[in-house]
Amino acid sequence: MQKRDVIVVILLGLFTCGIYPIYWFYTTAEALNNEVDDNEPLMNYILAILLGLITCGIYTIYWSWKFYSKLDKYTGENNAILNFILGLLVTNIAGMAIAQSSINKKLEA
Repeated sequence: MQKRDVIVVILLGLFTCGIYPIYWFYTTAEALNNEVDDNEPLMNYILAILLGLITCGIYTIYWSWKFYSKLDKYTGENNAILNFILGLLVTNIAGMAIAQSSINKKLEA
């Protein structure tokens, strides 16, 4: 996992027109697969986006829930529901910011 400044994550998410969130989710999901030892590795985010296109976004929603649930296993917090709902109703950038803050707290401890 990598410590990143939450403000930079938000600004890059806004100013790159969605390119940085793809990078962030991809790298964070790969790091989660390496850090959390369970029997359910996350699918590559790029493949999840492609499956989301085929399923009219349904698979991407499912993948997001799995991502935030796995992140909660890593951080020990219970933010999965909040991050998931913010990602659906507001923007993924809000969920990314909270998730990155949780990651930073875990890395500082």
